[in-house]
Amino acid sequence: MFNAQEPSENDLPTSGQLLKSTIIAFGVAIVLLFTIILPAEFGYDPTSIGETLGLKKMGNIKTNLNKEAIEEETIGMGKSEQKLELTKNHDRIAVKIAPNEAIEIKLEMRKGASAQFQWTATDGSLNFNLHGDGYKGTHKSITYKKGKMVSSDKGKLVAEFNGYHGWFWRNRNNETVTINLETMGDYIQLKRIR
Repeated sequence: MFNAQEPSENDLPTSGQLLKSTIIAFGVAIVLLFTIILPAEFGYDPTSIGETLGLKKMGNIKTNLNKEAIEEETIGMGKSEQKLELTKNHDRIAVKIAPNEAIEIKLEMRKGASAQFQWTATDGSLNFNLHGDGYKGTHKSITYKKGKMVSSDKGKLVAEFNGYHGWFWRNRNNETVTINLETMGDYIQLKRIR
């Protein structure tokens, strides 16, 4: 085993030398912060040295990418550049469906949000599909329930993911059928899909 000799007191730095080294290191850190780190990371260049070295451009790119990522995440929640508060909505609509035609009405919802619904068809029965689609680019879809020649349905819809959740109805009758839909719950909006 190697045993090192203890250094003599003359070989150790004095308190004054340690203080001087600490102040110099702090000064270098401040200079690096304002000339390199802030321009390169945040695009903030108070000394203009970062622009000369091309670091400000790199920082601006990083900052813009971060902003875009935040906007994309917010869009995935429903709207760009703003967060939406979930509220209790209550809607009633009536829509006529001509023979051999179809309509689609959906609720824009966040994952885990729920809505009570009830619909009735007058003057006939309809084929329906209660399903959900995620926001564009998410490639999410789900079928909650299907039915053939049904004249009414009610229940609770709980969104499996952020996106549009609702009904597709097709009229296979020879007469026009009217859908009367009532919804109530935590959704952003009720929307007829065209």
